[in-house]
Amino acid sequence: MASTHTGSIKKMGLAALTLVTASNMMGSGVFMLPTNLAGIGSVSLYGWLITIAGVIALALVFAKNSMITPRDGGIIAYASDAFGPFIGFQTTICYWISAWVGNVALLVAGVGYLSYFFPALKNPFVSAITAIVILWAFIALASAGAKAAGRSQSFTACCMLVVVLGTGIAGWFWFKPALFSEVYNGTKESDLSAVFSAASLALWGFLGVESAVVSSGQVENPESTVPRATVLGLLIAAVCYVTSCTVIMGLVPHRELVSSAAPFADAARYMFGEFAGEVVSALSIIACFGSISGWLILQSEAPRAGARQGLFPAFFAQVNKNDVPMKGLIFTGVLMTLVLLTTASPDLAKQFQIIILMSVFASLLPYLYALVALPVIMVAKSLNKGRQFITYCTLSVLGIIYSLFALFGAGSNAMFWGVLMMMLTIPLYALVAASRCKKGDNILYLDDN
Repeated sequence: MASTHTGSIKKMGLAALTLVTASNMMGSGVFMLPTNLAGIGSVSLYGWLITIAGVIALALVFAKNSMITPRDGGIIAYASDAFGPFIGFQTTICYWISAWVGNVALLVAGVGYLSYFFPALKNPFVSAITAIVILWAFIALASAGAKAAGRSQSFTACCMLVVVLGTGIAGWFWFKPALFSEVYNGTKESDLSAVFSAASLALWGFLGVESAVVSSGQVENPESTVPRATVLGLLIAAVCYVTSCTVIMGLVPHRELVSSAAPFADAARYMFGEFAGEVVSALSIIACFGSISGWLILQSEAPRAGARQGLFPAFFAQVNKNDVPMKGLIFTGVLMTLVLLTTASPDLAKQFQIIILMSVFASLLPYLYALVALPVIMVAKSLNKGRQFITYCTLSVLGIIYSLFALFGAGSNAMFWGVLMMMLTIPLYALVAASRCKKGDNILYLDDN
């Protein structure tokens, strides 16, 4: 779509950009959220509200960053600009981990819905092996390139929309308030702690909010259009998420829902019977598995760019004839296999929750750096005057508060492994610096005098 005549390029308006934003938000990872939130109880509704407000603050800050610092790399680039190469390296590591761990969650969700047809998959060993086989089959498919992997994306997105929107709209005719309010707080912790946990889980539905920020060169009047479309798109996705999850909690009995491996299919079964449950389960399987090959290629981009900058091992940038970094994909596939084996659980919903909390924690560190980077960059560019600067500083503070809120809600185990991951980046960067020094690159950013 590139053109030498910039005036002839048709740019996106508010409506088009809003739809792009909403579609980017609504990923297939939502399919197990009703089960996880049901374990918390109806108090999780407050977690949704807090998450929506927090994610809007995140999105507006990222949008502003993209407008004043239009660079490839998004939130990773902002962290490097504001805090230097080590923070850029740490952010890239965390963002990459978040991406491939998130893909593990898609595999777990897909196997959960597959168990609707094959009950043997409820066995943790069988489900783990099945997920591993499917993973490597999609890695083989991804080797054919982005074009081949992406052909089914629109179809799988339609399957997801049919399931989520269909349940969120039709389910109200069968909704039972008594079922929804049956368990207010099922965590055996304080209500505040339960809301913390719900906010962390709900954030999973909005991971990738930074991808909704489109380059200002593709948008009409970006200063006003990007923030407005971002908020409207997020609200559309939020309505779909909240209504579908709430409806399911008012359709399926709590005792059954908390252990369900296919909550949307169970909801359809309660509404329309067994056949509807089978149809919804099939559509959910297509949505989960159909998006994996495209996401595998996307998750390879951060380490590929890092390898080109000398921050990651060189093999991450080595590509096959289809321009796919296969060595990097194989390395990541081994890591995903290990996560599937080490988190295997008789309760697929519990396994899904562990994995998404790992992904949420890994993504929150890059988010925090990008939030703090905005005021730093605005000051550096002499944009630190007037109402706009105060507004965006306030949004950054709100985003930071929400991110810390979600970090605490991830739980002690997720925080332990997340902190360990951050600590490991310190000696890893020493190796990177040594490698760059051998190539003659500057590794100390000090004045010569």
